[in-house]
Amino acid sequence: MALAAIELQQLWKSYDGQPALQGLSLDANPGEILGLIGPNGAGKTTTLKILVGLLRPDYGIVRVRGHDVLVDPVGYKAELGYMPEAPTLPEYLTPTEFLGYVGRIRNLPKDRIAVRTSELLKALDLAPKADETIASLSKGMKAKVAFAAAIIHEPSILVLDEPLIGIDPAGQHLLKERLLGMAQAGSTVLVSTHQLDTAERLCRRVAIVHHGRNVATGDLAALRTAAHTGEEGSLEDVFLRLTQEAAAPAVESPRRRGWLRRG
Repeated sequence: MALAAIELQQLWKSYDGQPALQGLSLDANPGEILGLIGPNGAGKTTTLKILVGLLRPDYGIVRVRGHDVLVDPVGYKAELGYMPEAPTLPEYLTPTEFLGYVGRIRNLPKDRIAVRTSELLKALDLAPKADETIASLSKGMKAKVAFAAAIIHEPSILVLDEPLIGIDPAGQHLLKERLLGMAQAGSTVLVSTHQLDTAERLCRRVAIVHHGRNVATGDLAALRTAAHTGEEGSLEDVFLRLTQEAAAPAVESPRRRGWLRRG
């Protein structure tokens, strides 16, 4: 069996005593787009922040391509791309300048930075704005610049938190095509979204998160079976059925097993 690109086991995380994750586990494979869906406050963003190293779990295991992220929180990041839900960009720079800056941080050769910057700006329909300040761009254009920054180094693992917010339909199509191409080339994409129709069409599998736990994971056929919606059930039907049936778990502390780690 191929090694999972992303492996999360029994993640627990609380904020000021309020549980955000209560034993969440999931995995994503090479060449796969895995969708992460759930109600507001379900724990999706917390999960992504733990994966990219912005938060430490209270307990649990996080592996990226077999690399224990909690033991070495730096080494894996060279092959990781991340776009947060509300990216903050240096608005005094132009898209060309910003992508050049990110390329240098990512240790790309100078000539490669120029090639990738030009290619991405053109592919994402940003070339006409390449030398205007980011402050002058629309919300959707800024989101596309943030996406370009997340993939300029051609990461093998891409983590996206609501990447399509504020982007017009044509721009969303460009991003989706890029994500499908990355998956076909062997990269792993983990994307959190509230757009269930997008998740249904784009993702090979979907993980439904509720009350800090993974309620169900699978392709649409498997999720229909789990939700007993029948063969015509949409992802929305499945989502509503499974989240309604998943009662909030009693707040508890994780059992202190040998493989659990304390942050």
